[in-house]
Amino acid sequence: MNPTIVDELIKKLSLLDSNKEYVELAVDLNDIYESSNKLDRLITDTLNSPLDQENLIEQLIEIEVELDHINWHYKSLKKELKQLLNT
Repeated sequence: MNPTIVDELIKKLSLLDSNKEYVELAVDLNDIYESSNKLDRLITDTLNSPLDQENLIEQLIEIEVELDHINWHYKSLKKELKQLLNT
């Protein structure tokens, strides 16, 4: 996690309501951002590396794990946004 990005996201998100704390929302956004970068690297590596079947399967499993991570943070982010927009 990049603390600088999280801090900047918290500052930006605090514009919506000064009485709210946006740490979880900022962390989710940051983790989605970092995971999307990792996913980009994984796909690029898959395309550029000579892989046998076993290594390809391992690479696809890593991609799946990263997608699951993004999905978890997306669900959390969606829940937080609903709460934010309903207040």
